[in-house]
This record gives sequence, C-alpha cells and structure tokens, in this order.
Amino acid sequence: MKNLKRDEKLYIQAFQEIRSYIIRNNLKPGDLLPTEQTLCQNLGVSRNVLREAIKSMELMGMIQSCPGRGTQVQEFSLDFLFQNVLFFHVGGEDKPVREMFGIRKMLELGYMRQAFHAMKEEDIAEMRKCADEIRARWDNGEMFVEADHAFHMALFRPLGNGVLNSLMEAIWAVDNGFQLEEKMPYLSSSVNKHDAIVAALEAYDYRAFAKAMEAHFSSGKYLTSDTYEEY
Repeated sequence: MKNLKRDEKLYIQAFQEIRSYIIRNNLKPGDLLPTEQTLCQNLGVSRNVLREAIKSMELMGMIQSCPGRGTQVQEFSLDFLFQNVLFFHVGGEDKPVREMFGIRKMLELGYMRQAFHAMKEEDIAEMRKCADEIRARWDNGEMFVEADHAFHMALFRPLGNGVLNSLMEAIWAVDNGFQLEEKMPYLSSSVNKHDAIVAALEAYDYRAFAKAMEAHFSSGKYLTSDTYEEY
C-alpha cells in the first residue's frame, strides 16, 4: 500500500486503497485484511481515518469486523449495495420513493418482451399461484405486498439478469411499507390487473400480455405524484 495524498479526504483515499489491496491480492470472502496497526502504518493515516474508511466499507457490505479475529472480506452482494444506497437516498421522503416507481415501470416494460419469451410452464405456474394469493388476501381484506412482490420477481427471474433482479429487490424493499393505508382503497383494480397478466402468459399471447403490463403501469402510483387511484 502507498501513503496517501493530503489534498483529498483521507478516509476516501484509504477506502480506495484498501479496496485496491483486496483486488490486487485476490482476497476471497472470509480472508482477513491486515491488522489495524499495519494498515495505519502502510497508509500513513490515523486510527480515526482508518476506522472511518472501514466503516464505509462495512456499510457497503464489502467487509465485516469480527471481534477476536479481525476484519474479513465479505461476499459481494448487489442486493446489499442497492438496498443500502436506496435506503440512504430516500431518507423517508415521498419524492424519491415515487421516482423509484417510475424507474420500476421503465424496467419492467423495457424487459417484458424478453421476460415473455423466457417464461417456462413452471414459471407461469408460480405466477398463477401468486396471483391467486393476491386475490385471496384481497378478498379477506388484507394487503398483498409479499404476494405482489413474488409475482413480479417471478416474472423477470427467468432472464437470469442478476443486476436487474437486485435493483428490483432494492426498489421493492423501499416500497413495501410505503403509505400502505393510502394504497388500500385503490387496490381492487390492481388485483384484476395481475390476473390479466398471468392469463395472457397462460394463453401465450404476447399482445395481450403487453397490453396487460401497460395497463398495470398506466395509473395509480406509476402515473401521478399525489394519488394511488387505479382505473
């Protein structure tokens, strides 16, 4: 490792240098970093600067401090990274969450043709199961967030696109508990829209599938900034 320049934030430079050290030495999940004392000496920084860099890397899921053992490299996870970035970004505000609804809409409509052609019978069967659970929960006066989540993830999982799946999981993680009471009065139409999507898949009718997907994202939280009204 090299000593750091003094004209930039030291903890950011330390972060970058430790990351480079991990890559250069081909460290694997579970491998240990050098001790805190060694890192401070090699980088020419104080313990406070080093600990700030280590904390940043832990927040991104890159490393983990293990008491009595040291600091070890973690297995890389896009799910962890995206979810942390989005949670810190939204900060409890409505506007960023609603912006993510738009991102999700563009992702799903952009990949729907590929998803349609990638679907197998077992994938469609899983989506039918989710759609049936959505309706059953609604009929019982319950929210169906988990079944809705499973429905949409099952639609795109056959693509095998890990980055897409991770980004969608992160958006769902933020959306899950967002303004549930405000959504409740408008969800009856959403139940029917999920049925239409899976019915088109079962009929292997892409035109009907595309129409159903577009209808799903044509109203409610995907269209306006102040209502969840469906039609």
